[in-house]
Amino acid sequence: MSRRRSRKVGSDSDTDGSDDFDLEIEEAEGPQPPRRGRGRPPGSRKRGPGALEARAARQQQQVPLDENGKPYEIEDDELKLEVDEAGEKKVNSNGELQDGRQYRVRSFTIKNRGDRLYMLSTEPARCMGFRDSYLLFQKHRKLWKVLLTDEEKYDLIERDIIPHSYKGRVIGVVTARSVFREFGAKIVVGGKRVIDDYYEADAIAQGYVSGQIADPDDRLPPEGQPYNQNQYVAWHGASSVYHQSTSHAPTNALDLYGTSSLRRKTSVAVTDENWMFEHASAASSYNSALAKQRRKLLNPGGVYEPHVGLAFFPQSTQPTCVQWRRLDTQSNGSVTFSTVLHSENRVMPTGLSKLDPAIYECLDDDTKAQIQRQVQLETATL
Repeated sequence: MSRRRSRKVGSDSDTDGSDDFDLEIEEAEGPQPPRRGRGRPPGSRKRGPGALEARAARQQQQVPLDENGKPYEIEDDELKLEVDEAGEKKVNSNGELQDGRQYRVRSFTIKNRGDRLYMLSTEPARCMGFRDSYLLFQKHRKLWKVLLTDEEKYDLIERDIIPHSYKGRVIGVVTARSVFREFGAKIVVGGKRVIDDYYEADAIAQGYVSGQIADPDDRLPPEGQPYNQNQYVAWHGASSVYHQSTSHAPTNALDLYGTSSLRRKTSVAVTDENWMFEHASAASSYNSALAKQRRKLLNPGGVYEPHVGLAFFPQSTQPTCVQWRRLDTQSNGSVTFSTVLHSENRVMPTGLSKLDPAIYECLDDDTKAQIQRQVQLETATL
């Protein structure tokens, strides 16, 4: 690197006018790297009038390409895809589900867009286990994001669909019909595979069994109570919903039942006086969690094994024998069958049947009746 140093202004050599500047100039042999400073680069974020429109333009997704390499057509704020006759019976053109089906997230209409139903893109994203809507549109390219205008946002604010603090944000929505077409039974309350899927043939090809529960972790309300569609709303405390669906490899047999969460430190100080109560309480909670998880495994759809594409059922729920009987010799050739459930007798012996009744003659009538009932069971079964 060559360097040339200028003379100071006002020096004796400056009187001839050969050099009239006081800067140090470095002449490099190649291009110099750009100077890096702290903070955002200049012009990275536009402020003032038109800033929101500029952000919306940057966030607008590109139209995906079909199998032939041509962009999909956009019709009614969604991509024009192949229509399935069986799926069309489950949802109409406005996105309303048929035959009593209900979305797991909120759906609403938008001003000047007719009766078509839409969803805030963040809500189906959290329902499907994504952290934000950006990942939703990146993983599912057949969903089309619609950016709302200021007039449409203000209308949603007045209807209490979005809070007033969102007036300065870019709000993206997606049609409810396209969400159902993409996720099928997973976006339906209590959805069952194939039955509640838009593309039934695709669901069967993926190995799903008809009637299998799409999301076993979905918490259904008791009969007669409405489903909580606000559980995926950001300002209602849904920021940690996606953490619940994070899957991990089980580290031991207990983790197979999801009981690893029970191994958390208690906030109660265990002393010499309460240790027995705390131990019994923890054991009871542990047993309740095990029973809850085992009942969940006994759902009608079985347990889906993704490695083989089959649904497995506990052996205790399957028949072990079959018996044929001729009921009518004049039958027309049809076969009538019935299933009979039989369980082994599990009467626990107590030894009361061997006691002299005079021993408990002094007890009250209710206690004696209970003892006599137990004696009869032991005598008849043991």
